[in-house]
Amino acid sequence: MTETAVTDGSDDQTDRPTLDVGFIPAECPGTGAVGATRTSELLIQKLSHHHDLTVYVASQAEADPERLPARDRVEYVLHDGLGKLPHPLLTKLDAMREEVDALGTHDMVHTYSPGFIPILADLDVPTLSTLNSYLPACPKGDFRYYDGEKCTGHGTAKCINCIAHADVDRRKGVENSLRSVYSSLGKVNYVDDAMTAIHDVDAFQALSPHIKDDYANMGVDRERITVVPHFYDDEFYHPEWDRPLDEGDGFTLLHVGRLQENKGQESLVRAMPRLLSNHGDLTLRVAGSGGYEEGLHKLARQLGVDHAIDWLGYVDHDDVPPLYEDADAFVYPGLLDEPFGRVLLEALGTYTPVLASDVGSTDYIVGDAGVRFEADDPAALADGFDALVADYERHRAAIPEQLERFAPDTVESAFLDLYAEVAETRTPATAGR
Repeated sequence: MTETAVTDGSDDQTDRPTLDVGFIPAECPGTGAVGATRTSELLIQKLSHHHDLTVYVASQAEADPERLPARDRVEYVLHDGLGKLPHPLLTKLDAMREEVDALGTHDMVHTYSPGFIPILADLDVPTLSTLNSYLPACPKGDFRYYDGEKCTGHGTAKCINCIAHADVDRRKGVENSLRSVYSSLGKVNYVDDAMTAIHDVDAFQALSPHIKDDYANMGVDRERITVVPHFYDDEFYHPEWDRPLDEGDGFTLLHVGRLQENKGQESLVRAMPRLLSNHGDLTLRVAGSGGYEEGLHKLARQLGVDHAIDWLGYVDHDDVPPLYEDADAFVYPGLLDEPFGRVLLEALGTYTPVLASDVGSTDYIVGDAGVRFEADDPAALADGFDALVADYERHRAAIPEQLERFAPDTVESAFLDLYAEVAETRTPATAGR
């Protein structure tokens, strides 16, 4: 490990160590443009400006060398095209265990998926895990007991009963339910292992204060958890799209997301009769597909609101930003306490005020740049929309200040500070090299 001056993206320079980092992304970079995969790609690009990275990939997807996100100071070790049996997660863990000796040669190892926490526990170098899901504590990954109230903690019998009950109640069809049951049951033993191993990880990055609190309540040392959020994607940063609301053109409300039960789109559709009664010129545009698509279309027809909904289906990542440009507001009706919500940053980056359910990290992300409502309550959603429209310009004016905490330079600097701190937690394997 050598000492050098590195920049945090501003004009000021701070002495931080240049590290040899083993980085384990959530998925194979370049194979997806949403969620943790996209964030991993952006983070690799940012961190490679300051540190030497070896990116260890374990994925069922096939890597495309031409789409890997960075080349300078980055080396890739690929375990791609993995089989799905006996279980996709277990197959990934087996592949990464083959790299334990190599991982132990770095100054520190960072996994951007808590799914690899059991690997970190076997290393003698400083370790960092991003907490961007509830996977280590919940086989279903949603931390909802019987698909309802927040879970208080795992247990083998408890988890098995929850999986069976939740999948009966999801009404997803037999094939989807069986697939979900298989996936969740295959993670029960993993959760036991992960919640034991989690105490041997040196440090954690939580995406929000909300998920920090959740993991601290599960017994993880609060002092070892640092909040460093996502940063907004430059592809979705368009301050020039800040324009006054033209009420003569009608109001366009946008939703982007996979159509599934826990995303809350049913409440959104059920709110449409009330929304249209108060705002007859409203159009709801829905970008996304999924297992609930047919059911949502049927519900919209039954409620007589299908004429006011523009079902866009799946939209390629590169074609999503213009959807925000054409929208007056973005709606997020999710039911889960998700660790973050990148779509909320996409909306704010395009200067689109947000209407969001009161779950997870929405308050932390949205702040005064939107209105929150009680989740799974169509009437509350409609009331929230009325409040957003009534004070529309104030919420839009709050966007620049709210965005600043998620600016790439701000978050990049926080990551560099965290890396420097984590690297000092143990004697690195390469110290003095």
